[in-house]
Amino acid sequence: MFKQRVISGLAAIVAVSSLAACGGQSAPANPGNSGDVKENVQPKPKEPVEISIFHYNGTWTEEQTAKVFAEPVTKKYPHIKVKAIGYKNGKQLEEMVVSGTLPDLIMTTPGPGFETTIRKYESQFDLTPLIKQYNYDLNQLDPAALGVVRSLSTKNEIFSLPIYMAPNVLYYNKTIFDKFGVAYPKDGMTWDDMYEMSKKLTRNDNGVQYRGFLASYVHLMRLNQVSQKLFDNTGEKVAFDTSEFKNYLKDIFRIFELPGYGNDQKVHDTSVQLFLKEQTVAMLEPGGTLLGEETLAGLGNNWDFTSFPSMKERPGVGSQPYPFIISMFNTSKHKEAAFEAMAYLTSAEFQTAAAKQGSLLPVLSDKSSVKLFGQDSAFYKGKNVGALLPKQFSPVPAEPFSEYTASAQNELYNIFRKVVSGTADINTAFREGTEAANKKIEELKAAKK
Repeated sequence: MFKQRVISGLAAIVAVSSLAACGGQSAPANPGNSGDVKENVQPKPKEPVEISIFHYNGTWTEEQTAKVFAEPVTKKYPHIKVKAIGYKNGKQLEEMVVSGTLPDLIMTTPGPGFETTIRKYESQFDLTPLIKQYNYDLNQLDPAALGVVRSLSTKNEIFSLPIYMAPNVLYYNKTIFDKFGVAYPKDGMTWDDMYEMSKKLTRNDNGVQYRGFLASYVHLMRLNQVSQKLFDNTGEKVAFDTSEFKNYLKDIFRIFELPGYGNDQKVHDTSVQLFLKEQTVAMLEPGGTLLGEETLAGLGNNWDFTSFPSMKERPGVGSQPYPFIISMFNTSKHKEAAFEAMAYLTSAEFQTAAAKQGSLLPVLSDKSSVKLFGQDSAFYKGKNVGALLPKQFSPVPAEPFSEYTASAQNELYNIFRKVVSGTADINTAFREGTEAANKKIEELKAAKK
């Protein structure tokens, strides 16, 4: 039934007038007067429309989404009323599908977020005709971020636009460093530096276990700094069991082998809580998200940023780029208005203003706006905002789009779990992960026949 609704929603796309209508001439006030008077005719006001935007990110409240994204669009285009929808739970979108109340726009990650929302319900919409209609300049966007978007299609379709960049940075708790007399971290750390620093900070103090470093293992594995491919050239067999990838991970896994980490996966699953609430983690990569003022309130002003560690042979090179993207559901009844909103939210005008407010990291090809991040926010005064993005991203691996990406990525995460829990060594975990992923892919292929 849903596919039928999708097809009917795509039956026709109504052409609209250009953004700036030309002024015309009125009839002479007195036809008999040789001195005809010309009057400017104001463009006809656009019909008011309402669109909705769903932020599929549990770290953003509905109020934040309204303030940062919805309200600026309405201010720019008064005829467009934008309703913000906040993330509640994993079944929320499915309920929208059943009730026929899908939003016009959705902001997700380009990985599982896109696959479990847009792609899962076959609701992707190719923006190319609207990009041409509105003369939208794709060159204004960061090439790496745009490359991630292009990788979502095998037919040169553009289903999404990058809307903001996820940070690649470490947050650190100054109180823990002060407690153990360890100097604050400096930008430019390598994984060797991180290991040595973590040894000093990982200790049990009066029954409280402190740890030097934790990170989102999902991002650690998927956005690895060696740009490891998931698949071979067919896109139907995984190819992530390489010596380069395993050697890279060994440098990181040794940190988690320090006395005090233990073999409990829960430590890694609750890393953000341990950093923010328990305050027993000195340095955290929180999963490619900005932690807001309310979130960090418990740390007072005793926190700052430092750059994410890099490989010693690739100094200053961070993880792969991870832009959040905005996509249009093909069921939208107001595609032109929805695209106007997308175009504005990815424009230099909006992106620069939002960066100054500290609301998001811009996705523009012109990097000057990144340097402006947080300059209008007292919250970021004195903070090392220059560390939020690396000097250079690791490149996104060039490989074909595969409909089995989610299955391959799930096995990457299982590899991490097995190694840190001590249930398998790294070579065994990779071998088992490869076998499990390929078996799952074959099952999915058979189910399609």
